[in-house]
Amino acid sequence: MLKRAAEALAFPLEDRRWLPKIAIGGSVGLLLEALFVAVGFLLTREFALAGSLLAPAVNFPVLGFALATFQGALAVPQADSLPPWSRWSTLCAKGLLLFVLVLAYEIVPFLFVISGFGLLVRGGIALNLGLVLILLGMLAGIMAGFFLPMGVAYSMKAHRLEAVLHPAVVWLRIRKVLTEYVEAYLLSLGSFIVAGLIGAIPILGVLLWPFLTFYLLVAGARLFGAICSSAG
Repeated sequence: MLKRAAEALAFPLEDRRWLPKIAIGGSVGLLLEALFVAVGFLLTREFALAGSLLAPAVNFPVLGFALATFQGALAVPQADSLPPWSRWSTLCAKGLLLFVLVLAYEIVPFLFVISGFGLLVRGGIALNLGLVLILLGMLAGIMAGFFLPMGVAYSMKAHRLEAVLHPAVVWLRIRKVLTEYVEAYLLSLGSFIVAGLIGAIPILGVLLWPFLTFYLLVAGARLFGAICSSAG
């Protein structure tokens, strides 16, 4: 597993044009985050950087790039380089597809978290219930996210979008590569937590965050693609 993880982390940097490709991916994220902050300022007359955290969820070009990388790792033989930053309409379409698949898994946990924050605002007796709902939503989101990479892989293998919603079949495929899959998921969670801590650094962190998360997203797509491919 350590060898496969190291290969996935090195993969983006082995592309001959790795620097402009990562620069483009990070810049797209940075511009989108700036747009979210600007819109938030126009609506509230306050600079709220927290609103920019929603930007990656609708960054369809980057999501599409990650999905293309995932598909390249699933293929036999595997792609030996990052996908190109071309045909942006295709990348956006792939990103929208990935967004829909993620939403299918995470909509219920998301609703739990949103409801919890609504109760927090009300305060009083509802405060404790709000905290419980937020905690349950976060735990459910982590659990649902565990099935997501293999669900996406199965959906692509079956060429059916609804195949992602067959948890029993997805679990059977995960069991074939369970140890590596669990280790990769924990490594992915840990890496994004570290990225979040770096992103919390004033000014510098905000600038580095989109580039670091793009790199980790691409490396994670390569890692999970290789593992899911091994499941057959």
